[in-house]
Amino acid sequence: MKRIDLPQLSREAWVFICLTITSALVLFNYVNLVPRVDDNFFFSSTDPQFKDENSISRLFKRKDTLLIINAAGPVRSPEYLQNVREISASLLKLAGIIDVKSIARGPNGLEDAIKGPLWDRLLISRDLKSTNIVVFLKGSFSPSLISAIEKLTIKYSRNNFHLIMSGPPYIVELISRHLLKDIRVFSLLVLIIFGMVVMFIFRSTGILLGAVISCIGASMWTLMIIHMLGIKIGLLTANLATIVFVLTLSHIIFLTYNWKFICSQHEHESPVVEEAVHITFSPSFWSMMTTLLGFLSLLSVPAQPLKELGASGVVGALVAISVAYSVYPAFLRLVEPSFSKNNSLDRYQKKVEQFLEKKKKLTVIGIFVLFVSASPGLWRANTDPSLLSFFNKNSSLERGLVYIDHHGGSSPLILVVKRTNGEKLDTDDSYGKLWDLELSLEHDREVGSIISLPVLMAEAKRNILASLLSWEGLLDILGQPQFNGIAKSFITDDHKEGLFLLRMNESNRKISRLKVIGEIRKIVNAHGFTLALTGGIYSLQGHLSKLVASSIIFGLGQLIIIFSLIAWVVSRSVRIAFAITLSICVIPVIVLGMIGWFRVPLDVISAPACNIALGLGIDSMIHMVRAYRRQERQNNKDSESWAKIRHRFWQPVLTFTLVMALGFGIFMFSEFPSTQRFGVAVVFGALIACMTALFVMPTTAQLNIKKQR
Repeated sequence: MKRIDLPQLSREAWVFICLTITSALVLFNYVNLVPRVDDNFFFSSTDPQFKDENSISRLFKRKDTLLIINAAGPVRSPEYLQNVREISASLLKLAGIIDVKSIARGPNGLEDAIKGPLWDRLLISRDLKSTNIVVFLKGSFSPSLISAIEKLTIKYSRNNFHLIMSGPPYIVELISRHLLKDIRVFSLLVLIIFGMVVMFIFRSTGILLGAVISCIGASMWTLMIIHMLGIKIGLLTANLATIVFVLTLSHIIFLTYNWKFICSQHEHESPVVEEAVHITFSPSFWSMMTTLLGFLSLLSVPAQPLKELGASGVVGALVAISVAYSVYPAFLRLVEPSFSKNNSLDRYQKKVEQFLEKKKKLTVIGIFVLFVSASPGLWRANTDPSLLSFFNKNSSLERGLVYIDHHGGSSPLILVVKRTNGEKLDTDDSYGKLWDLELSLEHDREVGSIISLPVLMAEAKRNILASLLSWEGLLDILGQPQFNGIAKSFITDDHKEGLFLLRMNESNRKISRLKVIGEIRKIVNAHGFTLALTGGIYSLQGHLSKLVASSIIFGLGQLIIIFSLIAWVVSRSVRIAFAITLSICVIPVIVLGMIGWFRVPLDVISAPACNIALGLGIDSMIHMVRAYRRQERQNNKDSESWAKIRHRFWQPVLTFTLVMALGFGIFMFSEFPSTQRFGVAVVFGALIACMTALFVMPTTAQLNIKKQR
């Protein structure tokens, strides 16, 4: 390819360059690109899975928005108590903090906390080597508050006073930080890596400039459109710009290779970009439709992150194809092809083609063996991973969470119970049964620590004057403003429903969260109570994991059926549609099966990787089938037609796979393990999709017709 200088750009190209620059100014000045992650990032407040949370908020005065700062050190020393007193006082000065409870604020020192039913469970670790400083936050708090608390923990940390922070608000803030850093890193890497790749493949500054302008423009315009639609950057949409960049580049690759093919057939004529657009747009349109349907399938899943990704992905898929066929051709018209010699990538791809063509049968057999061996792994998939799996192993955060998890649990679960016979909870009989339930729950291996109505009642009765009051009178007094309405956080106004706040263990959990909640329900029922409501992150994650599992099974099943219909429309042949359907079934089974065998956590972030990998596989197949139909009109020998098609599409499919692997491989640079797993799964799926498109689909179609003959 001949290089072109900027002065040789056409007026049309300059318009698109100026439009891209203007869009960048608008985007960075008027669109909030900071990822939004809050306590309810698993579900929307309108989702059915969130109705128990809403009901609990109506019935009780919620005070479970809290941070836990674990202070390890010589807990019985005067210096330790003084350090706790100082940091407790400093925390109370921060705007947004409602209250702070510690051995220096609440109980009368360490010994009193150890003896108290409430303080012992809330503040004292099991090994007596640390205590907790519990920080109660307002329902709405700013990220700056978390940063201010972090600075205080750093300020007061010493060799003999080590502070570890945990709690949902802190975890949410750290996720937001990781996502924001990912956006910055990915944006830089995607420009550098793909700029080098495009230049290496096509050796043209015109094509490089056109690809960069098109891909950047598509990413920016997608972000601007979803902003206007009210979709914020969230848990999954933080990776949207990179995904749209890659989707746009995939259209550009097939368009450029078809343009090169047409030019090679008319070497002495001027390049005809319009003809390349004409023959490429149809398969690109159907490829876009498969991607679009993949994202649309996520909209039916009642989980907020998946819904946001689905809606954003639909916009991204439409923008990607629109930009690829409106902006990029303006730059492609400026490039003059040269056919004197192939570049090093061409020679490498030909060597790969020659090697695999000789091993064609062995490759097909290898994929079949991998399919069979991976299938049992589907039943081993870990769709309900630990909360700790969201963070890098042996990182300071993960070590802190593990420590807190081992000493009282890390994931909140809220239980609302009521007497089966409908009696009130402010009687001696109810108190005895509530206390028995408390002790039974504490003996469950999945439960870390519990703060509950009977614990509050027992703590209050330690006061001599309070011991003279009835349970009903005592709870009414504790519900008054002078006691911060503490009773209203644990019992309803009619005294018929009580709240248990459990901190659940995550480190050694062997069964799903919903099964754990099911076992807890049996314990509640055995003590004469009914579990009326469940809430907290533990419960929400359990429901989310169930939805992820069902979306994988039913979502992929629906996609395969829809893709089969698209395959028939594109090919107009039952046998080719069957071959495509059989081939695309291979991809998710191998990807998910291997994930299951290696027990890789399959969470809400990494789960959509299979949908994307499935779309990658059918993209290449659609381009090949459309070319096959055009060639079939000239050659009736089916086996020869497929051989020619495979030879022609070796380069674009391998290049497409290379781009997909590099594009989603960027996610492996993330500091967020879930994003890393997403990238690895898509890259692995892209490699399987490449081999399936080049070998399994054509081989299956040929076997089918041979049987017919």
